Amino acid sequence: MLLSQLQHHAYLSRDGAPSNATWIAQAPDGFLWIGTQNGLYRFDGVHFDNSVTRLLPSTNIFSLYAEPNGDLWIGYTFGGMSLLHDGKVSNVPSAALPGGSVIGFARTRRGTLWIATTRGIAWQKEGHWETAGTAQGYLGHGPQALAEVNGKIYLFDIATAYVLDEHSNQWRPIDYLRATGDLIGLPAGVDLKKSNPYWASLRDPSGAIWYTREDQEGITREHWTDGNSSPSSEEHFDRRDGLSGQFALFYFMDRESNIWVATEGGIDRFSVGKFTPVHLPSNFPNEVTNVTIAADARGGIWVGSPREYGLYIKGDQSPIRIPGFGLGADCSTVDSHGFVWMPGRNDVEMYDGLHIAHVPPPPGTLIDERGEQVIQACQGIAVDAAGDTWISIVKVGVFRLANGTWTLNGGLKALPEGPAIRVINDESGRIWLTYPGNRIAVVDHDHVTLYNSSNGLSVGNVFGLYAHGTHVWATGDDGVAYLSPSGVFKNLIGKGDNTFRGVSGVVQTQAGELWLNGPDGVYRIGASEIATWLKRPDFTPSYELFTQADGINGAPLPIRPGPTMIESTDGRIWVATKQNLSWIDPAHIRRNTVAPDVTINTLASADSSWPASSVPSLPPGTRSIHIAYTAPALSMPERVHFRYRLKEVDENWQDDGGRREAFYTNMQPGSYHFEVIALNEDGVVSGRTATLNFTITPAFYQATWFKALVACVVGVALWLVYMLRLRFVERRYRLLRIERHSERERIARNLHDTLLQGMQGILLQIEMLSKSRDLSDTQRQRITRIEEKMRESLVEGRDAISALRQADSDHADLMEKLKAIGADAAVHSDTRLSILVDGEPRPLCTMHCEEMIAIVRESVINAFKHAQAEWVVVSVNYTDDTLTVDVTDNGIGVTEQKIHDKQKEGHWGIAGMRERAIKLGGQLTIRGASPRGTKVELVLPWQAIQASRAFIRRRRHFADYEDALRDR
Repeated sequence: MLLSQLQHHAYLSRDGAPSNATWIAQAPDGFLWIGTQNGLYRFDGVHFDNSVTRLLPSTNIFSLYAEPNGDLWIGYTFGGMSLLHDGKVSNVPSAALPGGSVIGFARTRRGTLWIATTRGIAWQKEGHWETAGTAQGYLGHGPQALAEVNGKIYLFDIATAYVLDEHSNQWRPIDYLRATGDLIGLPAGVDLKKSNPYWASLRDPSGAIWYTREDQEGITREHWTDGNSSPSSEEHFDRRDGLSGQFALFYFMDRESNIWVATEGGIDRFSVGKFTPVHLPSNFPNEVTNVTIAADARGGIWVGSPREYGLYIKGDQSPIRIPGFGLGADCSTVDSHGFVWMPGRNDVEMYDGLHIAHVPPPPGTLIDERGEQVIQACQGIAVDAAGDTWISIVKVGVFRLANGTWTLNGGLKALPEGPAIRVINDESGRIWLTYPGNRIAVVDHDHVTLYNSSNGLSVGNVFGLYAHGTHVWATGDDGVAYLSPSGVFKNLIGKGDNTFRGVSGVVQTQAGELWLNGPDGVYRIGASEIATWLKRPDFTPSYELFTQADGINGAPLPIRPGPTMIESTDGRIWVATKQNLSWIDPAHIRRNTVAPDVTINTLASADSSWPASSVPSLPPGTRSIHIAYTAPALSMPERVHFRYRLKEVDENWQDDGGRREAFYTNMQPGSYHFEVIALNEDGVVSGRTATLNFTITPAFYQATWFKALVACVVGVALWLVYMLRLRFVERRYRLLRIERHSERERIARNLHDTLLQGMQGILLQIEMLSKSRDLSDTQRQRITRIEEKMRESLVEGRDAISALRQADSDHADLMEKLKAIGADAAVHSDTRLSILVDGEPRPLCTMHCEEMIAIVRESVINAFKHAQAEWVVVSVNYTDDTLTVDVTDNGIGVTEQKIHDKQKEGHWGIAGMRERAIKLGGQLTIRGASPRGTKVELVLPWQAIQASRAFIRRRRHFADYEDALRDR
């Protein structure tokens, strides 16, 4: 590859680049270290960082040496040297060395480090430096260079060269010119004189020598053909070509095969792009190329230009100029016979490889240009299956040449009026013509097929067309569309809703890849992506975009010359722009396989910053942080992008878009773990993930002990509020209980003093009436029955009054209440009552105890009144989960039918018992006893009826308080 085909980038002072660099070295992590007269710079491809300079004893650096472990040796112009290790500098004073400037370093394969100064040489031995002399075979006094060449260490004195015997650490003289040739990289057999012009040089992977001549500015690059003693080519590159300075001071090649050149004005980078620019002849108008290109069947392409004769280019061979052919061409084609067609300045020309044929132009296509009749601009030319030539002339129209006669539109009325933008032929010889306004015409043996918006074509003005077999692609200023087998176009939309607007060139390779040439660059869409899109129209394929940084210079012209993209039969894609013609081989695209090594530089917060190697605990109150990182990717640093995440904050990896820094706000105290990886321009991911662990110290009010203390204080406060509220509720409840008790007593007194006393008086009158002699037996019997009913009502009234008064205390023991119930029931009955208790008694909730007592009282009264029983037994059973109360008698028994009949007569006692049981969350069962009688069983869960501990502790206190209120 020629020097002019390499990508060049100059870094100047405005980019932060140093001037007058004396040495360039690359560390294993990929960073470039640049030594200058003004300090030491580290370069990652984007930023020049000279912060290390402040650690050095001198800013005037002469030489550098990067160790495999990452250490960097620094030699100074005025003597002495330093070792940079993990960001720390240790110095070796000039007194420990031979003296003078440190001009070079070299380490043997056995591990011995040698240095050369302008006054001698020395080697490192057991932690100190020893100066070499005659005992080591060195007889010189003024070293000029020390370098490792082809695995050997060479030393150059003023007129003598030495090579080191690593086993004995002895220097032996060798041929000076031969050693100098090896140092420069000259091929074997090239003679070199002592007055050679090479004083700074480098040999690149192609074998070419880069060097600086004392008698010439800029860079000289020479290449030798095998076996020749003289260079086969010599190239020059200086300030007129964009070099940063007048003279090249130092050459260096990095691990990505980029060539770096230091000048007195800056730093220059030369790299190989993915596209290879075509080196056109010197007389070709490179400043404005405006070429038309056409491929032949032999793997070559034909190039025409409005200002120069046609060229033929095949592979990597130099272009061949065809004198007298194609001058003024702005469209071209190669027919099935291999004949090349190009319009000249005033006719249409055809070249068969030996002769040039001139064909008169179509009528009405010549115009006067400065006294000369020339053809108006051509927008497309093609040859159909019958051998007829079709051509589109701007402002006139489309013509067909058949039997030596040009016919407008080929005599086909179905063709649109006016000139076509593109004219191409497919492999079957059909002619495809594209027009403005979403129109395409296909001519197949005089049969015309038209496509327009009714067929789904919506790319606007159709700038480009590809037709091969069943694959037809159309491009225009509104996008790209594919012609489906059904005859309908569908638009292609890529990732990020990219519609590929303004594309003027399109090619689909045999492998199925789709290539597009547009104003933003050249797009490559993989075959698998296209295949998926053809099956799933909603799929958005991903793509790769090539730009000027890849070797494409400029943007294509949308209309003419054309086409702007073709595929040659050797598989190469050729791209024409206004300034450049270049090619790429899709099967062998140059890829950068070097994985970028990520380095985290600093962590900053507010006005403080720390290097990533020594980040302390961040101070309390830190809310925002800034983390800076980088990766030394030197080929295309602008396309390197990073993915990072702060594990405690980010759920997924974040893409920084090449920003090389991350920001976080609203940070909370705690430990954090930051990770970052890099991807180079070809998607190669870092071999390791760079990490940074740091801690934000909590303020005292954010500390765990403080939060626990606050929680305790809040808890105590809530407990105190709860206790106050509880006391308020209990006091209110007591007052309600007392008020209810008083109301019960009042009701009981009123019932006794009014209703019962009145009924007692009526009963006395009835008794007296029943003893009257004036009554007949029938009347006396009726009055006797009324008397009995009155007595029963009086008994029930007394029972109700007793119930009101016996429910007066919620502190009474359950047994006392049961005994009171039995005593009241047995006043007018001979039935015996027994109370049995099983288990350890427990306190009951007062309200629920009343409900339970009401159920038991109703059961006992029913047994005494209606069962005609000899005995009634009340059993109380305490278990861990339940309280069970049984009321059993040996009376006449009861059935559900009897209960139902009683309810119809207005007796709702048992229904009330069941309702109370449900209210308590318990279960009431009434069934026959064995051998006779009735058993009423009430089962209640403890969690519903047990008293709280606080209530138990204060129950006596409440009783005393209520007694005091009663005594008032």
